[in-house]
This record gives sequence, C-alpha cells and structure tokens, in this order.
Amino acid sequence: MPGKLTDAELADLLSEAQIGVLSTVDDKARPEGSPIWFEARENKVYVHVGRSSKKARNVRANPYVSLTVDTRQAPYRGAILHGTAAEVRFDDAMHRRVAVHYLGKEAGDAYVAMTEGAADDSILLEITVTGRFTWDYGKGF
Repeated sequence: MPGKLTDAELADLLSEAQIGVLSTVDDKARPEGSPIWFEARENKVYVHVGRSSKKARNVRANPYVSLTVDTRQAPYRGAILHGTAAEVRFDDAMHRRVAVHYLGKEAGDAYVAMTEGAADDSILLEITVTGRFTWDYGKGF
C-alpha cells in the first residue's frame, strides 16, 4: 500500500497547477467527471464553471461532488476530496489568479482578456471538503 499525504503535503499538492477531475452526479444518478482548473484554500476548493454547463446543472440538482487531483507521474501522489458544492458570487480576482497559475502571466492575462465578462456566463462553485483519501507512492508500498 502506498503511504498517505500529510496535511502539509496535501496543501502543497493542491497549490500546484495540477488538473483536477470534478465528479458530479447527473439527473439519472450517473457519475460525470470533468477536467477543471481550481483554487484551494483551507477546507474549500473553488471552481469556475459555465452557468449552463452540465457541471452547474448537476450541482444544482445534487450538491455532492468529488475532486480527484494527482500528479500523473512517478512517484505518484494524489487525493480524492469529497464534499458539497454550492454556487457563490463570481470572483474576478480569483478568475485572474487561476488563469495565471495554470497558464503563466502572459498567457493567463491573455485568457482573462479573451474571457472578459465571464461573470455573465460563469458561476463559481465553492466546494466544502468533508472527507478525503490520499496516496503517495514515494512513501513505499
């Protein structure tokens, strides 16, 4: 069995520009996973999504979600975070921070300029983490 991440190691992982997979439940009770950018702070994870996207519709109907974040390269480490998601007010500053975090300053600024007015078509999901499972293959088997 792999080792587990400490709280500090999990915080480090969540601060990296890793693509997460947000899993929601659709109206037929089927899981739906979507790759996303995110920002994590303390016991919350924030995700901008399209206002009319399947992710947003699924969360409105069923707030239970999971978010998987992993390194996808050896030594593998990652986490599955379980929680509930709720819509909160769109955050322009967070939108910019996330774009720059994932794309770098120049491309991130260009992305933000290209998506100006995103608040009209997007929402911010706030995920409250209620449980987690972590792994770190660098700590042995």
